[in-house]
Amino acid sequence: MSIWNKVLVGLIGVASIALFYLAARTMKTHQYWRELAAKYEQRLEQLDRANETLVEGAGRPGAPGQPAIRQLRLELNTLVLDRGRQWLHCEPKVTANAGQGTAVINVTINEPDPHGIAPGAVLYGFEEADVAKGGHYLGEFRVAKADEKQKEVVLAPTARLSPREIDRLEKAAKGPWVFYETMPRDNHEIFAALTDGEKGTLLPTSSLPDYVKDGKAAAGDEPPAQVADGKYVRPLRDYQTFFTADRVERTLMYDALDAAARDEKLLKDALAQAKQQEETVKVEVAAAKEEVAKQSGQRDVVAKYHQEIERESAALRAEIARLTETNKAMAGRIAKMQLEAVRRIDERTRAMAQSGAGGL
Repeated sequence: MSIWNKVLVGLIGVASIALFYLAARTMKTHQYWRELAAKYEQRLEQLDRANETLVEGAGRPGAPGQPAIRQLRLELNTLVLDRGRQWLHCEPKVTANAGQGTAVINVTINEPDPHGIAPGAVLYGFEEADVAKGGHYLGEFRVAKADEKQKEVVLAPTARLSPREIDRLEKAAKGPWVFYETMPRDNHEIFAALTDGEKGTLLPTSSLPDYVKDGKAAAGDEPPAQVADGKYVRPLRDYQTFFTADRVERTLMYDALDAAARDEKLLKDALAQAKQQEETVKVEVAAAKEEVAKQSGQRDVVAKYHQEIERESAALRAEIARLTETNKAMAGRIAKMQLEAVRRIDERTRAMAQSGAGGL
């Protein structure tokens, strides 16, 4: 065998080793990819089953299980339909009149476009910030002016505002706001996801126990209507009814305050007139006192004159009495003198008669 044959055989052996190594690596690579493909196929089967579970739901028919996407989409559509339309990221500009309890809100509606808001519609406004971050319900507003071609609409409160509500609107004017076509409804699921501490932060103390007990084991003294499957079920609240009743009560209160203010003004006017009349009467009283003093002086003069007249009258009466007695005495003497004169005349007449008879 020549040297070149030996070299060729050696090269073939080296090449065979290299090819064997490459073949071994290729087999190993194929094995790795087959195993990886099997894993991915298994994973794809798992994802297909999970996807089917998400779409169709899990559990036997009628038995509780994971809700399906279709079911959740239906529930979401039901919630959206029940909630009504909403307008997000609204930019408000508030012009308030605290004295009259009114306000004009110019709102720029960014979403959706066109906004689809008609004049005369009633919207419920909220701060877009979450309640835990200071967001508040702002009130019920009626659309005073709206145009599909313009983003800005003009709103006005449906009821007279209190100073506190006006202050809240002015503070919230930094925005953004969100408006709903219908008042959001109360439901159990919203508060079920909150801890008792979060509920205590968000809710007033008076109504907190109902929300804390909701969904927990019912106590023995709970009303039967509020117990289901051994758990306490709090009664849902109709916020629209509450706000309407509050608005009516507030309107009546403002009417009463206005009536009281009118009565106060009338009383103040009457008091001012009374004071004016009092001043007039004081002047009249002073004049009357002066007149009384004058009349009193005249009365004293008259009284003194009356006393003098009384003394003179008493003296005259005494003189009259004396003269009367004197007259009576003189009348008695005159009567005696007349009787005596009559007697003498009679005597002379008889004497003359007797004398005449004797001469015959």
